[in-house]
Amino acid sequence: MTLKVAFHTLGCKVNYYETEALKGKFREGGFEIVDFQDLADVYVVNTCTVTHQADRKSRQVIRRAKRRNPAALVAVIGCYAEVNPKDISSLPEADIILGTQNRLSLPELIKRKITGDDTALTVRTVGEKREFEDMPWMPEQGRARAFLKIQDGCDQGCSYCIVPMARGPVRSLPREKGIEYLKEISSHGYEEVVLSGIHLGVYGRDLKPGADLSSFLEKAVMVKGIKRIRLSSIEPTDFDDKLIKVIASNEKICRHLHIPLQSGDNSILKTMGRPYNTKFYSGLLNSLRELLPDLAVSTDIMVGFPGEGNEHFLSSFIFVKSCAFSRLHVFKFSPRSGTKAEGMDAQVAPEIKDDRSGKMIALGEELSSIYQEKFPGRELSVLFEKVLDEGMLEGLTSNYLRVRAYGPESLRGQIGKVLIKESCDGYLKGSL
Repeated sequence: MTLKVAFHTLGCKVNYYETEALKGKFREGGFEIVDFQDLADVYVVNTCTVTHQADRKSRQVIRRAKRRNPAALVAVIGCYAEVNPKDISSLPEADIILGTQNRLSLPELIKRKITGDDTALTVRTVGEKREFEDMPWMPEQGRARAFLKIQDGCDQGCSYCIVPMARGPVRSLPREKGIEYLKEISSHGYEEVVLSGIHLGVYGRDLKPGADLSSFLEKAVMVKGIKRIRLSSIEPTDFDDKLIKVIASNEKICRHLHIPLQSGDNSILKTMGRPYNTKFYSGLLNSLRELLPDLAVSTDIMVGFPGEGNEHFLSSFIFVKSCAFSRLHVFKFSPRSGTKAEGMDAQVAPEIKDDRSGKMIALGEELSSIYQEKFPGRELSVLFEKVLDEGMLEGLTSNYLRVRAYGPESLRGQIGKVLIKESCDGYLKGSL
């Protein structure tokens, strides 16, 4: 009998990449992949723990899976399982717990469990993670863009962040292996690839001989068939002159950069343990935009960090507005057990966090609209990702603008030129 397995993924792009790699491993093991809403013999929940809300959502999904089929095995993997396996093991619905290592062994663990082996807890400590876990790239059904994880772990140690405990130290995929995967991605017809990592900007620091993101990109842009390379997120201090030059001089590298800011107030940045100030950050933006005037820059902003008074929030708000971001990802501070920020004085009340979050989100919508308004009347390259009703195609530009245009369904997964005619609510509209 063929066993059916279903997956649910929470959290970041790295998690989603790892889920796709796991699906490939399960297929190799003779399992049938089904939708998470369907009846399955096995449910795999890939968890996130970046906030309390992420923990809560993970628990809800675990319980929902067991309700769907009480006889099914539920395997819980990922960051929440790594950081707090005892919390997960307290849930009667969780049958197998695996953290952020050795996940390719999951099909075998499940087969052992089914045959009577009562192994329920298989989590390594983050200190054991000294090598990059190579989870081979697999074609992602229904996606027009390919994702490739080339880096894992983080050593930065921000005072609010649980990620180093969940992911361990910096580890990188060898450059030659990464280029092999890019060639394979190209052979499957993908025209855009997103390079992802937990701390992507320090790629290669752990490799011998040493490497860096710049040298990887120089090789990556030479892979035939790949028309776009998108970078998932780069920390401000990871930009050096070489990386800026490589990005600016290669049109294949997307004109959108996600550069986390977290706060626009210097005293809060210092308490967060962020290794830069607003002067450094604005100087970086100026350097990038001098070379790339149409560059889209998105960022992460946290509100309600311990000690953030009204004057700090106002300072942050004004600075964020001055940066003219194309998009904001706004988060409310969530204390994580084991981090420095958990026990800090002057915790901000939930209702104040809610109010500040609402104001920042509104500012983000305003900034996105202002950036989008630059492009009516211009011709943009669009990777068409999906077909909407009545022949309308939708896709993304190099600078991460969503565009709609009428065209044949055969263009899905391909890059085409669109003359932008108008700016709508959250997207641009044009014609091929």
